Amino acid sequence: MRIRRLSAFFWATCIIAFIFILYVVTDLTFKLPSIKPAMVEFDDSKWSSFESKLRHIENELSEHHAVVGEIKTAMDQIVDQSSDNHYVKKPRIMKKQSKLREFKVVGDEPPRMPFKTKMNMSYCPINQQTSKTDIQMLSIYERITFDDKDGGVWKQGWEIEYKENQWSSKNKLKVFIVPHSHNDPGWLKTFENYYKTQTKAIFTNMVEKLMEGIGRKFIWAEISFLSLWWNSDATEKEKAAFINLLKAGKIEIVTGGWVMNDEANSHWLAIIQQLTTGHQWLTENLGYTPRNSWAIDPFGHSSSQPYILKLAGYENSLIQRVHYRIKKELALNRHLEFKWRQLWDGVGKTDMFTHMMPFYSYDVPHSCGPDPKICCQFDFKRLPGNGVTCPWKIGPKKIIQKNVGERASLILDQWRKKAQLYRSNVVLFPLGDDFRYDRANEWDHQYQNYEMLIDYINNNDAWNTEVQIGTLNDYFKAVHEEMKLSDFPVLSGDFFTYADRNQHYWSGYFTSRPFYKNMDRVLLAYLRAAEVITSQAISSNSVTYILSLQLRDRVEQARRALALFQHHDGVTGTSRDDVVVDYAKKMHQAIKNSQSVIQQAAYYLLKQPVVQDQTQEDIYFEVDDIWRKHDEIPARITIALDEVSPSRRIVLYNALAFKRHDILTVFVSSPHVGEVFDPEGNPIMAQISPVVSGESRLGFAANKFQLSFPVTVDSLAITVYSVSLRDSMSLNKYTSFARVRVYNADYWNIDLPKMFPIEQPTARLSEDVTVQAGNSTRILCNKHGLIKAIVSTDGRTTPVHMDFVQYGTQKMIDNNSGAYLFIPDGPAQQFNLDAYPELVITEGPFKATLYSALVGPRAAEVILAVSVYNNPSLLQSEVEISNTLMIDPKVDDLELAMRFSTGIKNGDVFYTDVNGMQIIKRRYFEKLPIQANFYPLGASAFIEDESTRLTVLTLTPLGVAALQPGQMEIMQDRRLSRDDNRGMSQGVLDNVRTRHTFKLIVERAHSPCSAKPFEHPSGYLTLGAHVTQQMLLQPLITMHYTANENTPRPTYSRSIVNAADIVLASYRSHVAVKNKDSSTYQGMGMTLQRVHLDTCYGNAAISTWYPKGDGQVQLTDLVDVQPERVFDSSLTFLHIRNPVSDATIVLCPMEVRSVFINQTLKHG
Repeated sequence: MRIRRLSAFFWATCIIAFIFILYVVTDLTFKLPSIKPAMVEFDDSKWSSFESKLRHIENELSEHHAVVGEIKTAMDQIVDQSSDNHYVKKPRIMKKQSKLREFKVVGDEPPRMPFKTKMNMSYCPINQQTSKTDIQMLSIYERITFDDKDGGVWKQGWEIEYKENQWSSKNKLKVFIVPHSHNDPGWLKTFENYYKTQTKAIFTNMVEKLMEGIGRKFIWAEISFLSLWWNSDATEKEKAAFINLLKAGKIEIVTGGWVMNDEANSHWLAIIQQLTTGHQWLTENLGYTPRNSWAIDPFGHSSSQPYILKLAGYENSLIQRVHYRIKKELALNRHLEFKWRQLWDGVGKTDMFTHMMPFYSYDVPHSCGPDPKICCQFDFKRLPGNGVTCPWKIGPKKIIQKNVGERASLILDQWRKKAQLYRSNVVLFPLGDDFRYDRANEWDHQYQNYEMLIDYINNNDAWNTEVQIGTLNDYFKAVHEEMKLSDFPVLSGDFFTYADRNQHYWSGYFTSRPFYKNMDRVLLAYLRAAEVITSQAISSNSVTYILSLQLRDRVEQARRALALFQHHDGVTGTSRDDVVVDYAKKMHQAIKNSQSVIQQAAYYLLKQPVVQDQTQEDIYFEVDDIWRKHDEIPARITIALDEVSPSRRIVLYNALAFKRHDILTVFVSSPHVGEVFDPEGNPIMAQISPVVSGESRLGFAANKFQLSFPVTVDSLAITVYSVSLRDSMSLNKYTSFARVRVYNADYWNIDLPKMFPIEQPTARLSEDVTVQAGNSTRILCNKHGLIKAIVSTDGRTTPVHMDFVQYGTQKMIDNNSGAYLFIPDGPAQQFNLDAYPELVITEGPFKATLYSALVGPRAAEVILAVSVYNNPSLLQSEVEISNTLMIDPKVDDLELAMRFSTGIKNGDVFYTDVNGMQIIKRRYFEKLPIQANFYPLGASAFIEDESTRLTVLTLTPLGVAALQPGQMEIMQDRRLSRDDNRGMSQGVLDNVRTRHTFKLIVERAHSPCSAKPFEHPSGYLTLGAHVTQQMLLQPLITMHYTANENTPRPTYSRSIVNAADIVLASYRSHVAVKNKDSSTYQGMGMTLQRVHLDTCYGNAAISTWYPKGDGQVQLTDLVDVQPERVFDSSLTFLHIRNPVSDATIVLCPMEVRSVFINQTLKHG
């Protein structure tokens, strides 16, 4: 009887599975009742739809086979066993295994992933090569000579000629004059001061003047300013007028980000934050969706930016600041408009149509055509009496009937010449500059004079020209109506490093103001953690609706501070001193807000554990990262225990989508505070070391010790460890005390507790020293404490010579380094150090650190800390380097760099990341000056040969170069006394003490390995390097609180996803979607990335601890979500598409996808 029942159950399950597959194939997808069909976009492409169906079929077939397999297994077990107490397990229900209650050094055991059928990823763009690239930027760099010939009136080009008969009545020249005003949210003035003195007036004039003429139009980019005006000064009448102008197409919002972001230093996660912040504001306040991107002022352009724009639903983009010789090369071949493709895309799925402006600048003199002397005469802001003149000594003339013919002919000649540089007969003429149109008379002068010119030209049939004032969208629409996309070339690569003239390369700003660049990354990590944990608290119903809104508002404040700093004069370090301070204070408050949100959300996710000695309402846990001032390195909490408070809980939050295994270090006030307990209350091994501190001299901190121990935290989980006081007389078999060595400091009177073994030789150190933690990687350092070699756990030695070098600057007129430019006076010189620096080494079973006080007289102070960790989960030769540095305020011009020299035979090839999103191949070019060979280092760089790879990971975005084979050089800080004539009118003299953290990884090549072709223009990190990078950029959030020792240890662990190649880019608790009926739907937004990893280098054993996924992410395994509420979405949640079947996202390698989780019905 039992067998018959099971047989019936088996065949019923098969029939149900078959019906479900048929349901999917016929595309009978679930509809969201709250969102009308008008909101849903099904026509991305037939290819995407076909892919989606194939994915569904594969997924369901795999699940069907798995279900059948499990049922058969269960049947066999029941038939074979006679006991009645067995039961059939339900398929596809996964439960977390309980942890073993026994001591392990780092974790219980390598995680085991549930069995899944391998996905077929052959359709992914990275795995195909069906479409070729016409223009590869690295190849162009290899080919051209970078000559700087005088081209005549177009200094960086040539004398352009054309034939008047190339246009006809059926083939007219179309000219779009696009008025604009470029508003920097901070540069020479602070964001608020710019608004008060200029931008506010631009908006007031905009809504008034655009309504005066029939054909008047305008474009706007920066939503930070629009939001400030809208919320503080705009009247209801002005708001209504603005919305009407938007609907009529008289105003176009271009890009629509919070700012026009930098593309060198900004991390891609911060770029999507600022873009989404702007777009969400537009959705909620204007119901507007931008279609075209406008980036006229970032100092070089990244290949990550067009991919981000593509994901956000843009159709076209415009860029400006590109090396003048590259512009000339593209213009010669009429390649200034192209389809910009990602390096890893073999099919063209990521193509973004891009227009490159051809001339020196985006101002009017360099926009109408090749001759700035003539174009300046058509900038009517420069009419007499307005305070602005033309440098070429010939100013504009007011257009009247008497001169309109001559004036029209003059500017038409420029437009015709500009048209020769492009493939279509459509010409774009941007009419604007920085903070233009802030006075009513400029609106009158520009529009009235151009209206006369337009009427005259359009009525002259012999000229075969149509001119109109338009928007960027008008221009792109006309181009696409005339030309097919297939008529344009495909380009891949990026546009760094930018030079605007001569050998003036803008590689200085990659490093300028590095303290605040570092602060940017710290804030990004806190914001990312704050928004994720807030979303977890809300989706799990752990907080009230009112509290969820309070958390949302604090996260939004932090988000806007980060977004503002992504401005191309913010994170770049190219603002005046008072503006830098303003940015820093905003970020400082944002860090505090994020910390407040994290601890409060964690408290509720942990079900409100009892907190003793709570001193402030809503502050339950203390975040172990104390930012006292906006320009100071943060401090750490020192845990002080006594008989009244004998225990302290340590709360750890992991904001990454994979389980992490770390060596955690906290500070304690006594070496007797030495017992550490894991989340289940079991004692675990720990290490106590003295704290070494100092700025120019080293010393042991009083009443402060490092407590280091291994921790394991699940993905998106909160785990609680505890530290307890022990009797000073009792034996603690779980705690080790670090061995201490002190060199070149025989004059120290060391007063450390007797349990620390101390060596203090009297002789000066004259030989190399080694540093090792337990069985970890071993490092060999020279007498200054600088790395000399890295020895792997299997004994293989890799010479890696570390040193510091310094650059001076040329000091000729208009030829010196500044905030933007790097113009060294020659190759780097050795950084002269004191002969015998103070050196301290602490070594224990988990962590070993060498400290060295490197002081260069009248140069800089560097406190170097080189650490290795005994972390069995990361079985790779990995070293942590911390440089705490300060350039001497008495020094006028100095740039400090850290250099690594190896025997790696990489030739002239090296690799750098692009915004932390992908890796691009670079080459050192001897034909270019030193400054041209520096590139942005956003997060990682590496060199490699057939046997070895050396990777450098950084927390701070800086400049990097590989000037010699086997070498990498990373800028640290710069102090410059002169302005570089790019508008700032000051040098860079506001240096503050700064700390950089790097990870240095040596990896061996596998043999044999199917390596990428030499000419391939991209690269990828290994699994080990990627995991380390993620943990560096997103450290564990460490919090403390006091609780009764006998109370249960709370924990929160919801996610069962553990895929190291999946990046949870963002998880926003509140996003808005606007339907075409103007109704707004509220929900959550999530963005995920799947990285591609290099398997030719590194230790394959790392994957047992950090397994890669198969590309499938089931959101119900990751967070609390109802499957039927999940919809495919554009990056910034402006475009909502099809429901996501089974709430399972399938990601190709290097792909980024977003989803909208509808919650309208919940709080509607």
